[in-house]
Amino acid sequence: MSADYGIVLSKNVMVPMRDGVRLAFDIYRPARDGDFVEGRFPTIMLHTPYDKTDKRYSEIADFFVPRGYNVVLIDLRDRYRSEASGVYYHAATPHTGRDGYDICEWIGTQPWSNGRIGTVGSSYAAITQVRTALEAPPHLTAIWPDVVPTNSFQNQCREGGAMQQHMFWALFIHAQDAQDIADDPAKQADVWNGLRDLRQLFRSGPPWERGSTALRHVPPLEDTLMEYSPRGAYDEYWQRVDRPFVDANGRTVPNLVRMETYGSPWVGWVKVLVDPADPQLFRFEARPQ
Repeated sequence: MSADYGIVLSKNVMVPMRDGVRLAFDIYRPARDGDFVEGRFPTIMLHTPYDKTDKRYSEIADFFVPRGYNVVLIDLRDRYRSEASGVYYHAATPHTGRDGYDICEWIGTQPWSNGRIGTVGSSYAAITQVRTALEAPPHLTAIWPDVVPTNSFQNQCREGGAMQQHMFWALFIHAQDAQDIADDPAKQADVWNGLRDLRQLFRSGPPWERGSTALRHVPPLEDTLMEYSPRGAYDEYWQRVDRPFVDANGRTVPNLVRMETYGSPWVGWVKVLVDPADPQLFRFEARPQ
């Protein structure tokens, strides 16, 4: 792939989702002499809670845009420059897939888009991909999710039923840069101190009382701690978190799969299959395109 284009960036384009909440898009497009190039190009999209301006994301545009792709980076709602809706519950956030659908359909109908969208990202930015794919937006062509759970209970939060210690860390990391305390250094410092003193948190619970942890400064995340920590069985809470997978049973979604054994990627579809006898068990049946 030759680098034939320059880059023009449109920062913080505010795009409304179906409920009116606007998300902040950074849109990188092919250019020449500082002007957008006429024409329609495929788009690489990333939807993240981790600040879309981070170098690990902007360098995606640095590579692909000169080679004839649009790159669109989006802050998750309630995060960084996107508008707040007060419902950021870490992996239990309910609207991720719906927003992903709306993002794809907005991009896919723009005059600079050829209607073909591929998504990228790791960790939470991979969760957004999978949940978007399960909504089956017509313009989504491929996803490349890296280090992603398929079941939040079994593969992320409570492997074997035990609360995973990295999930405590994750809640504090997502709290320290939350919009709720963006302008309050004292509360940010308190969250960081709470993260450094996780051993004391472990000694004092569970259970914990609401308002007793440093997460109290970001109430939705403290609520999430109160839900994650006592629920060692796959109950109605976890079923609700994983609802997109259950609802997608039998649906075919696009995926770009890396065959690690052979080191060669291929494009195909993945069918989501849910065991009706045990809805926490998901498997994916892959077939080539």
